[in-house]
Amino acid sequence: MSDLADAAAALGVPEAIVQRSAEARAKATGTSVDEILAAWAGGGSVPAASSPEPTPASPAAETAPEPQPAETPQVAAAVTAPTPVTAAPVTAAPAPSEVNAKEALRYPAVVTVPAAGLLERTVGSLPRWLAAAFLVLPLFGLLQLASASSLDCGQGTELSVDRVTGVLENCDGSPFEGRGAPGGAPDFVALGGEIFLGQVVTAANCSGCHGPAGQGGTGPALAGVGTTFVSCADHIEWVTKGSSGFQAEGRSTYGDLSKPITANMPSFAASLSAEQIASVVAFERVRFGAVDPATVLADCGLVEAAPEDSATTTAGEAGAEGGATTTTTAPETSATTVP
Repeated sequence: MSDLADAAAALGVPEAIVQRSAEARAKATGTSVDEILAAWAGGGSVPAASSPEPTPASPAAETAPEPQPAETPQVAAAVTAPTPVTAAPVTAAPAPSEVNAKEALRYPAVVTVPAAGLLERTVGSLPRWLAAAFLVLPLFGLLQLASASSLDCGQGTELSVDRVTGVLENCDGSPFEGRGAPGGAPDFVALGGEIFLGQVVTAANCSGCHGPAGQGGTGPALAGVGTTFVSCADHIEWVTKGSSGFQAEGRSTYGDLSKPITANMPSFAASLSAEQIASVVAFERVRFGAVDPATVLADCGLVEAAPEDSATTTAGEAGAEGGATTTTTAPETSATTVP
């Protein structure tokens, strides 16, 4: 065996480590590596180095490998992570089996009749969408009401309004007296307008066919209705009998223009009274025919016609108006004269 092997066997250290240690020792003491290995193999000592460096106690310490970081010793009482504390669930107190009237208000519902299992709600609550609807719907109603005004006199039975003074007038310029006419008499034209729009009798809604402004629809337009029916009596007859009534009498035309019966004009004899028919005819003639209201009301028999003034007066009446009069007679001529 070589000195290296013997030294490794004597020291109980691997040959590679012994070799490195011997080289380091030789460099430090100034001796050769073989001398150091021979000394270690024979169990002898190595000469001390001339430098003040400390001599290792043993070759094993000299040839020890580079120190490695020692592992942190396990602490016996290791600090463990804190266990999370979970709060115990809070459970509501059980509802009592019986409550008085005041205590019942604290519960959303209570059983009032145990035998029948009748459950009654004590606290009312509205869904959010319903509460919002109560706020939004009135706003839509106000907008609809504001947009319903057309500002056209006669449009939808609207009146003429003076924008400066705010005075209301009828479309013909007469003062607006409300529903009633001056003197407390009913305003038949206004009543006829309500009937025309279906506001008095549901079954009688003339605007449904002729349009709310008389512009026409399934029925003809009412513009110039005063020319179609020159007489209010003929107009009333047409509204009373309708197409079927005229055709039952063998008549194929209507009005002064002899218009052929093509549309299905209903009869209103069963749904409206004679006065109501005359009122709606008067409204149509005033509103769409531009006929004088006083003339229409008299022609339709809704008011008495004013008596006409006599064109001639007696001589006595003329005398009463102009003062005393004298009558002169021409003298008769005679063949002779009295001196």
